[in-house]
Amino acid sequence: MERRHLEYFLAVAESGSFTRAAAMLMIAQPSLSHSIGALERELGTELFERLGRGVKLTPAGEALIEPARRVLRSFILAKGSVRSVADAGFGRLSIISGTLWAIEPLVGMIGEFRRVHPAVQFTVADPLSRSEVLDAVRSGEADFGLLDGTPPGGALASRWLVDHELVAVLPSQPSLSALSMTVGDLARLGLISTPKGTPLRALLDEQLELAGLPDEVAVETAHLASVIPLVLAGAGAALLPEGLASDAAAKGARVVRLTQATRASVHLLWRAGRLNSLGEHFLAVGSDLYGQAGPGNS
Repeated sequence: MERRHLEYFLAVAESGSFTRAAAMLMIAQPSLSHSIGALERELGTELFERLGRGVKLTPAGEALIEPARRVLRSFILAKGSVRSVADAGFGRLSIISGTLWAIEPLVGMIGEFRRVHPAVQFTVADPLSRSEVLDAVRSGEADFGLLDGTPPGGALASRWLVDHELVAVLPSQPSLSALSMTVGDLARLGLISTPKGTPLRALLDEQLELAGLPDEVAVETAHLASVIPLVLAGAGAALLPEGLASDAAAKGARVVRLTQATRASVHLLWRAGRLNSLGEHFLAVGSDLYGQAGPGNS
């Protein structure tokens, strides 16, 4: 079993089509079909059910997905380890990300990367606005940026990483016993959020607009770290990504899902065609840790 066979298998599985996978891999479709056929013969079973214009994984194919990803991840780590010995792994990567996404998914990506490149230094900047992230990446001031929402095109390339469900975080009070809430219910409790232009406030304002409600908050704090303590103190309620909400729940807050499920899609951005070898490896690590299911399917 060759590495490229597993790479080709995952490309077909994730794209759902031999044609799309061949285009993504920049190889001829007959070569791709031949490689998948060789893999199936070696394993003694079909991995895909051919459906005319597309394909569907067979049970055997489903069983191979995670082992194939682990094998390719091991290749990436092995290659990075050799490079780190060869060039001492020195270098620096700069990333710009709001605090929401600097916690999850960025923390895991940096930790995984530094296991292989312990000599590489990271700087993580906290932007004041979405436009600051875009400007920093476009200008080369930052190697990567993290944003939620629809990623831009043009000179910037992007990779979806993860979807975070937005949930209501409430004080732990007997009167707040609902199993789900609307944004309107949340607003009546008094909203706690960060200032206009910040990622958290942008997520909240979007939901208020969709609900036809004014974009008003009861407590506006410049310190994201104080939002959960303010909720715990009974100052109001907040709309938070599930990662931060789990931390709030551990501290005693009540976490309730919204009646209409809402997700924030987080993307990694970089200048197309401008990554160095460290940047390419960081992108590979991020793609391996996240971005496997596709937006809306995490």
